[in-house]
Amino acid sequence: MLDVQKEWMDNQIRLRDEAGPKPTAFNTPFRVSDAGACIRKRTFSAHNAMESEEFSPQTYMAFEIGNAIHKSVQDALDCDGNGWYFEAEVPIDLTEVSKKVGHGIEEFGLSGHCDGIITQNGSGIQTIVEIKTVSGYAAKLAWPYPGKDEGPKREHVAQATLYALGIEADSILIVYVAKESDYRAGIKAGDMVEWHFGLHETNDYWNGQTPYDIAMDELRHFQYAARYYAKDQIAPAFVPNDHGELVLVHDRPEYQQKGAKPWNCAYCQYNTVCRSLSEDEVPVEMIERSKR
Repeated sequence: MLDVQKEWMDNQIRLRDEAGPKPTAFNTPFRVSDAGACIRKRTFSAHNAMESEEFSPQTYMAFEIGNAIHKSVQDALDCDGNGWYFEAEVPIDLTEVSKKVGHGIEEFGLSGHCDGIITQNGSGIQTIVEIKTVSGYAAKLAWPYPGKDEGPKREHVAQATLYALGIEADSILIVYVAKESDYRAGIKAGDMVEWHFGLHETNDYWNGQTPYDIAMDELRHFQYAARYYAKDQIAPAFVPNDHGELVLVHDRPEYQQKGAKPWNCAYCQYNTVCRSLSEDEVPVEMIERSKR
C-alpha cells in the first residue's frame, strides 16, 4: 500500500536538496534573517557549512504552513490601498549601511529580502512589514492581554529595523499570525496581532531600547561574526540572551533536547557539528562545506 507520508517527506527532502543553500539577496556572506542567531551559526552559514541535522516532518510542514501564510498576507496587501501601495519580497543590501550609521561599525556583506514595504502615496513615507507565523505556545507568550504586553521578540524587531535602515524607511510594522490554536489562552488559528514602531520610538519594551538601538546592537553582532569569517574561522559559540547580550555556551544541548538551555541550540541545523568543536573559535578547515 502507498505510504503517503513517506512519499511527501521524500519529496520535501528532494526539493530541498535540489534547491541547495539559499543564496543571500545580493550574494553577501551574511543574511538579515540570521538576526538574533548565535555568532557561531552566522559564520557556519557564511562559510556555507554542511548542515548536520535532518529536518523532521513537523519542521517541513511548519515551513509549508509558514510560507502559505506569508503569501496569503502579502497577497492581501498587494492591492490598491487607501492611499498606499505594497511591494513584497523586496531585496535589500545593507553592506553600505555601516557607512551611514557610523558607531565604529565596519563595512561587511549583509543583505536579505524583506516581507514587504508599504509606501504612502504623496508623502512617500515607507514602512517595513515583517510577518511572523507563530505556534500556539509562542502566540500565548506574545499576545497582549490586560496586564501583560511584552511586545514582539527582540530579533524580529532587529530584522525589521535593519531592513528599514537599508532603504531609509520611517517605521516598522511587525505582524504575528497564529498558525494554530491555544484555546486555554483564547487564541485561535488565524488570529493576528500587530505592532507599529517608529525607529526612534521609546517604549517599555526591551529595557527602554528603541528599535534603532536594537538594530545597532545587531549590526555589531554581525560585525563580530564578519571578523571571524574574514579570518577563515568559525566563531566561538556566543549565543545572545533575551537582552541581546552575548553569552559563551560551553555545554551545548543536543538536537531537540527537551528543556534545553539555551533553547535555540536544540533547534539549530548545525547542532551536532557545533558540539563536536571547541566552544572557542576554530579554523574553517575543521568543518565540511557545501560545494554549491
